[in-house]
Amino acid sequence: MKSITVTLIILSSIFNAKAQNTLLPEFNDKPAYYNVKDKKLVELEKSQYNTLAKAKGLFKAEAGFFLNESSSPVKISKQTELKFIIKITQGTDPTSVVDFVKFEVRDNKRVFITTKVKATSTSTSFEKIIYVVEKIKEGNYFLIVKNLDKGEYFFGSSEFMFAFSIE
Repeated sequence: MKSITVTLIILSSIFNAKAQNTLLPEFNDKPAYYNVKDKKLVELEKSQYNTLAKAKGLFKAEAGFFLNESSSPVKISKQTELKFIIKITQGTDPTSVVDFVKFEVRDNKRVFITTKVKATSTSTSFEKIIYVVEKIKEGNYFLIVKNLDKGEYFFGSSEFMFAFSIE
């Protein structure tokens, strides 16, 4: 009887550990949407940065990045709070790994302008969306955003954009 109980406890802990691991990303620096209802991860649209540079008349220009298509194939319904999960190198602040930004839709493209140039000045600032970081376990974190409007968004790392749509 004791051996059956011990075996059941071991099996239970193995299944429990396996279930917990299914909601954590496999790769570093790749955020994924965490569907709270289904307790599943949804991969975001991954893309390299496509650069954009456009003259706007004689004395103005802008530069930034874009993704083709006006909407991401990854659709998330509008909610008060959205949770994403990211796996990063231990000891690293998640806010230093990814920025969170809203795209502007122009001519069937999702555009993110980083620089605006006028004849007399240059502006290289852009508005990041603030998110809350909540530790799941060492190296794994929830990135929590609240009250997003419908639109196109992305997390930007040093090499990739991870995009999605809020409907």
